[in-house]
Amino acid sequence: MNTHLKGVLMVLSATAMWGLVGILVQYLISQKQFTPEWLVNTRLLASGLILLIATYFFYEKNIFKILKHNLVGLILLGIIGMLGSQYGFYIAIKYSNAPTATILVFLLPVFIMLYTLIIKHKRPSGVELICILFAITGTICIVTKGDFSSIVLSPMALVAGITSALCCVFYTLQPRKMLAKYSPTNVMGWSMLFGGIFISCFNNPLEIPGEITIYTLSAILGMILFGTVIAFCFYLKSLDYLPATQASILTVGEPLCSIILSVIFLNVSFSFIELIGATFILSTVFLLAKAK
Repeated sequence: MNTHLKGVLMVLSATAMWGLVGILVQYLISQKQFTPEWLVNTRLLASGLILLIATYFFYEKNIFKILKHNLVGLILLGIIGMLGSQYGFYIAIKYSNAPTATILVFLLPVFIMLYTLIIKHKRPSGVELICILFAITGTICIVTKGDFSSIVLSPMALVAGITSALCCVFYTLQPRKMLAKYSPTNVMGWSMLFGGIFISCFNNPLEIPGEITIYTLSAILGMILFGTVIAFCFYLKSLDYLPATQASILTVGEPLCSIILSVIFLNVSFSFIELIGATFILSTVFLLAKAK
């Protein structure tokens, strides 16, 4: 398997797990009365600790070495990248709705393209421009189902959604130098832990707002292990093999994965407009998988 295809498969695996966690979070918030603040807090703290323990046993015994020269960078990555991207998305949903928030967050590849153009003076390729257009079109088709009246754009939702997208840009670009020297589990472990500690100053993770049952506990564990620990490591490791612009475009597979999982597990119907959106997204994946 060539390295480019390996990177593509890593991003797609991450988006599949993020799609799963979207369903789990919706279940926990809408049906079991858990709050976004508690879920983000628990997700970051638990994931950070798990990743650091995994780093100690499987990668680097001295997990504290990275802090000597990268403490500020890890704190910023945790608060801006990890916490900002997730919490901003939840706030956008709160002040608008899930379709609107998803469209705003999936402006990520556009922002990364602008960064590489303005800061790095690197023009996007024709394939990348086509893929960005396909990705945005596919996302709009899937999340709105062709009903554009479902897009509710309040000022707070606009700010929160764009902020979340910019935070995603930050965690895509900022840790590249650290990842070249340290394992992804070490970088992500500390950054998530710092993000979790920061939000703990405003939200007590020991005060559980919802009911803990075998089902909610399973959903929380799935959110932590698959939707955070494994997914973020896969995504960041893919940056060893893919340009940031291409990796960010491929994250558009997340809403498609959410739809597919909803059809399988929640008996949700799949409309013709969503099928068109899926075609655009799959075309994006195909074009980038073939790109060099």
